[in-house]
Amino acid sequence: MTRIPSVLAERPTCPRTPDGIPRVFTAARGGYLTDDSGKSWIDFDNARGSVTLGHGDPEVAAAVARAAAGESGSATGWNARVDTVTGRLRELCGGEVVGLFRSGTAAIRAAVLAVRESVGRPLVLSAGYHGYDPMWRPAGTPGEPNTDGIADFYFDLGLLAELLRDGRAAAVVLSPDHMHLSPHWYARARELVSAAGVPLIADEVKVGLRYGPGLSTAELLAPDVWTVAKGVANGHAVAAVGGPRELLAPLREISFTSFFEPTILAAADRTLARAATGEPQRSARAAGERFVGHARKALEAAGLAVEIAGDGTLFQFVPASRTLARAFRQAAADEGLLFYDGDNQAVSAAFDDAVLTDAERRFDRLCERLAAHAGGDPVDEPARYRAAWNVIDGLREADRTPEQTRRWLAELLDD
Repeated sequence: MTRIPSVLAERPTCPRTPDGIPRVFTAARGGYLTDDSGKSWIDFDNARGSVTLGHGDPEVAAAVARAAAGESGSATGWNARVDTVTGRLRELCGGEVVGLFRSGTAAIRAAVLAVRESVGRPLVLSAGYHGYDPMWRPAGTPGEPNTDGIADFYFDLGLLAELLRDGRAAAVVLSPDHMHLSPHWYARARELVSAAGVPLIADEVKVGLRYGPGLSTAELLAPDVWTVAKGVANGHAVAAVGGPRELLAPLREISFTSFFEPTILAAADRTLARAATGEPQRSARAAGERFVGHARKALEAAGLAVEIAGDGTLFQFVPASRTLARAFRQAAADEGLLFYDGDNQAVSAAFDDAVLTDAERRFDRLCERLAAHAGGDPVDEPARYRAAWNVIDGLREADRTPEQTRRWLAELLDD
């Protein structure tokens, strides 16, 4: 397989072979994938965390099949499931109004532009990854607004406080991360934003509904506006924005082209109904905790300098060196463990005892393959900073002077 030059997104985010060719999967069921060579993989990527119930979930698949056969309305006009889905999202995440979009990237762009227009100030202060939209590209100097009026504070609270002082901020938008930031960090961020009288937007596209039946930052941040996407429809393409009518008024005539598309609404309806019980989240977390506990013991026993950040809901491997990271990636591929390269791993609720036992055995063999790397230097601060940067496009929580912040940003942005 070769890359097709006419494809605009020539480097999409997807699992790849060591020579950079996208892997092709021909089947998916529960926690497993099958590639075009017939090889079986255990999926820890799950469409970057979007597939929360497992591949081919029977309840979701049946609802989608009925919708595809024309038994659940039409994309031509209003569908009763629009009311059902938006109602479920309001119950889970709050807000007076909810809008549906095709992707998290589109949803957060719409939310930010609407709030900025409603508030009437020019700047948006941002931390974290918000999708592929060029509007989020950072300016040359940390804290400096780019041409779209976005100033990135990279999760550094000192830089956030500095940017809030001049009174030009219309909103603060951040993508929560619970692997590298503590509840104390969120409490301090909320204090700074509240003191400045600026609306806070939680971009929970990655983590929303994965930690429980609602926003992961409902208590930590009490955001004014929220966006969710991954986990809303078990991998089907839908995202949502919610919040007060006053702040989101500019979106009153906006909808994505397939607003009424029955299969997407059917998938979202069934997935959200399950998410509301909290059971899929509890199941996935328990499975993830079991695997993480086993993996930590196996890595320690093998003498491998690889830490694991996070918990069973979302976790990340942190190798001590780039050399070990490459070897780890190759050993995982050899064993058919599909990890999200360098980023967070996300098990699904389909990881039952049989899948976990298989995964644990494969991970033990992975460690055996890395025997030549045993006894190396331990994980250090640069490795932890790089790992956090790979996940949040920002700085991990740590005590830093302003000079240290500038030095870390210079190094990581250059890297």
